[in-house]
Amino acid sequence: MTTLGVPTTSSLKEQKDAYLSTIIPADLGLKVKQLKKLKADRKSKKKLLKTEYEGLSIVKAYTKMGSGDRTIVEEFSILRSNDAAKPLPYVRDIYRYYQRSARVSSSIIRDEGTGLLLHGPYKRYQNGELVEEGFYYAGMKDGRWEKYDSKFMLIDKTYWRQGVPADSKLTYYDSTHHKIKEIVPVEYGKITGTYMAFHENGALAEEGKYDNGVKIGRWTEFYPSTPGGRRMRRKIVQHGSSQWDADFEPIVLTEWDEKGKVTFERAKEKTILEDETEN
Repeated sequence: MTTLGVPTTSSLKEQKDAYLSTIIPADLGLKVKQLKKLKADRKSKKKLLKTEYEGLSIVKAYTKMGSGDRTIVEEFSILRSNDAAKPLPYVRDIYRYYQRSARVSSSIIRDEGTGLLLHGPYKRYQNGELVEEGFYYAGMKDGRWEKYDSKFMLIDKTYWRQGVPADSKLTYYDSTHHKIKEIVPVEYGKITGTYMAFHENGALAEEGKYDNGVKIGRWTEFYPSTPGGRRMRRKIVQHGSSQWDADFEPIVLTEWDEKGKVTFERAKEKTILEDETEN
């Protein structure tokens, strides 16, 4: 203070510093640094998401089909290297991108090699409107998949775990979960979808479909041996066409021995096959 009682410049500065210290945390500088680092990390992760998915390097791609109101555009990512990850051997539908025909398909396209495995986010547009989106892992559907109508209203939602419905029950021959024994498809708590059983050597043993816990359509059994990599059928059994045919008595249509020779063939089925051959 001066002799007249007026605060000096230095005392005013001290008062200002004292006031600011009461309203500004002492560690503000540290918090600002932490905030900047957090923003930088987020930016880095966001950039990484564009080049990697689940730790694997990816490349963006797209396809376009049709014209006008029927234009279909698919936006997706593929593995930079097909050797980076392999589809599980028991998953039936593996989605690949074929460059020559510019198509995404779960079927092998002749004369186009093995195709490039889809990996990461996938979006499908029709006439500019998003109609389906989800994720792939090494060509297998993974995570949440959603479908929309033309007004972007959700019409279907499913969950997948590397190629099989997420709620499906998987059993194994071994404790390390490397030798698959059975896949029981479960959707919304009901046994629905494609069922598969496997021999201990990994070969498909039986395949068929369930509709709300009821076997439907044709079920096929296979021998464990696969000469030349080709599955050898053992038996085909016909079941009802839907869950409402629960009382349908299963019918054995055809049986084969291990050499592929027919040992039994239902007469009616034989007649139908002969008619189809003649036509």
